[in-house]
Amino acid sequence: MNIVYNHDMVISMLIETSLLFKTIVILSMQLGLILFSCFYFLRKAKEAYQKNTTLLGLSFRGSVNMKGKLDLIPFVKQKDTFPKRMSMYLDKNNTLIKEAKNQDEVIKFMKEGYSHDPEGGGPLVSLMIFWMIALYTTAAVTSFYLLSLWQTMFLFSLTSISFGPLLAVVMLEMDENDGFTALKIVLMVTILTGFIGYSDFYSFSENTIFGGVLLLCLFALLLFNFARFFMEFSRQTTRLAAIAGATLFSFFLIYDFNYIKNQSSLFDRNDWNTAVEMAFILYLDIINLLLEILEAMGNSQ
Repeated sequence: MNIVYNHDMVISMLIETSLLFKTIVILSMQLGLILFSCFYFLRKAKEAYQKNTTLLGLSFRGSVNMKGKLDLIPFVKQKDTFPKRMSMYLDKNNTLIKEAKNQDEVIKFMKEGYSHDPEGGGPLVSLMIFWMIALYTTAAVTSFYLLSLWQTMFLFSLTSISFGPLLAVVMLEMDENDGFTALKIVLMVTILTGFIGYSDFYSFSENTIFGGVLLLCLFALLLFNFARFFMEFSRQTTRLAAIAGATLFSFFLIYDFNYIKNQSSLFDRNDWNTAVEMAFILYLDIINLLLEILEAMGNSQ
């Protein structure tokens, strides 16, 4: 028996799917783009290490971790030619800078406490700036429906693709093998919180006290991270804050999955534009959860 799907039937099937299904399709695609670009960068980093070349301005050292696996360490090479810029860090607001015109001046400045300023890293900084611009633009577009569905998806995809290499660098800084463990943890937490949030267990998103507590905790976490620019905290304190942050974003996932469930009951909200908005909300929760877990694992080493 042959079944022929025409254009109208396909469109009808897409419209009739649930908001959760649409959201998961978009979310899965975006997370897949992050993982693809992340793993691609890790593979190219290994090739750069083997060929002794750079990638996004970074060079790589190889070491063996406690499990006997290769652990790549990214670093920025020192400048080979003169003049060389050298700096001496005094405190958070004061840094002395000098330029060495020859090797004798390099030795002299090093005895005075100066150190080499690394060269390179510019492409990575540019990528980070591009990602931040794309991220905030996507947030505005999805919230206010400023672009068409396909234009929004294109911008969303650029955000995900540009984040992958940045995630790879974070994983390399700590140990990419531990980074893979963090990805597995995030996957399990997302599935668990999705099950809890979308079940009939409790209407989390309609509880204003629960939502208010989450917002207050988020504000406290932001204040702590802002304070880190001006104050020194112990590794243990930073690790505990990261664990608290991971717990917080796990609760945000429960809240947002439940919010999607409540939105699904509204017929005028069951469309692909709304699904993009919902996917972006979950996307931010998952990214923040992953970064907090990586922070906690990095400070435990």
